[in-house]
Amino acid sequence: MDHQRSKCYKFLFVNGLIITVLIGVALGFAFGLGLRHLNPSNEAITWIGLPGEIYMRLLKMTILPLVISTIITGTSSMDVRSNGRIGALSLGYIVITNSLGTLIGIVVFLIIQPGNDVTAFVPEENGTAQTDIKTSDMFADMIRNLFPDNLITACFQKTQTIYSHDTKVLSVNGTNSSTSVVHKTVSTTGGVNILGLILASTLFGITASKLGKRVKAFTEFFETLSIIIIHLLNWVIWVTPIGVASLIATALLKASDISSVFSSAGMYVLAHSIGIFFHQSLTPLAYFITTRKNPLRFLSACLRPWITVFAPPSTAIGIPEMLKTLDSKLHVDTRVSNLLVPLGAAMERMGSCVFIVLSALFLIQLEGISLPGSEILLIGLLTATGRLLVMECFPFSVC
Repeated sequence: MDHQRSKCYKFLFVNGLIITVLIGVALGFAFGLGLRHLNPSNEAITWIGLPGEIYMRLLKMTILPLVISTIITGTSSMDVRSNGRIGALSLGYIVITNSLGTLIGIVVFLIIQPGNDVTAFVPEENGTAQTDIKTSDMFADMIRNLFPDNLITACFQKTQTIYSHDTKVLSVNGTNSSTSVVHKTVSTTGGVNILGLILASTLFGITASKLGKRVKAFTEFFETLSIIIIHLLNWVIWVTPIGVASLIATALLKASDISSVFSSAGMYVLAHSIGIFFHQSLTPLAYFITTRKNPLRFLSACLRPWITVFAPPSTAIGIPEMLKTLDSKLHVDTRVSNLLVPLGAAMERMGSCVFIVLSALFLIQLEGISLPGSEILLIGLLTATGRLLVMECFPFSVC
């Protein structure tokens, strides 16, 4: 009896976080659906969502320093040749997986056609002329963001091309006529320039690796900073059940008509679920092909960090748990994991690419627009590359 009790206590101790996160998800749906019948006021909804808002603020406060410090620590502890080889392989993997996610979204859309039988809501025209940003501008902005001119402002601003309209009045032979003049400017917009910060952190780490003992204080500072933030995030993780329950309940309470939303977007949800299923199947298959090892063993070892990021709107919340799992269970070199885990959390977005390209094509189909294959492929290309431009792993996607 005592032996069974001790096994039960051990199970709860090891899997306590997983259990509480799942309970938080269930409570969020229960409170959200249950309180809708009471028609709570906006003020009440604000207070219900306050724990979730605080949780999100804690994530934003800690995750950016964690990504920067772990990348610098990882790159500074390896030689330049290893940094280049691992970095090239990592970026190649990220580009391939993001492209595969985009391809999965396109294929699922073409097979299921989720917007065929859905009536689109057409908003009223406001008469304001809009100019779409060009594809070349998106690529130019991405290159500019790779090289930030100020590391401090890169923490909360990124470069973006903006088009503005001015009305110019011309007088010809006493007759006034107006014409619209479009101005193109390179400005900044709110958001973390994670591309530039990752590149800058990598360059700092590689330079520190080259200089060796002369910059020991520099490397020790970031190593200590990463340890402190990981411990802090380990405390924040235990607030996840409360934050998730608050966020889910608030989202359900703010929704105008849940039943009509699910009924009208049912085929879209089905298409997205199928796409994510293929996404989750391809990754273990790729692991098996490249390593000839059982992917189920790897997945079972990573169950705790996977469940940790299942409900929160941020993949980066699982960085501490993933680093711990790779070190203690899978025995991965910490120099490699310290570099690749935050890099993957920030840039690997295969699941998000499935969602984004499928959503874009779904909305286009709602408008009754039929696209040729070349334009569908262009949307896919913009998704795979543009996702890097606008990515914010803190917080954005759980895929």
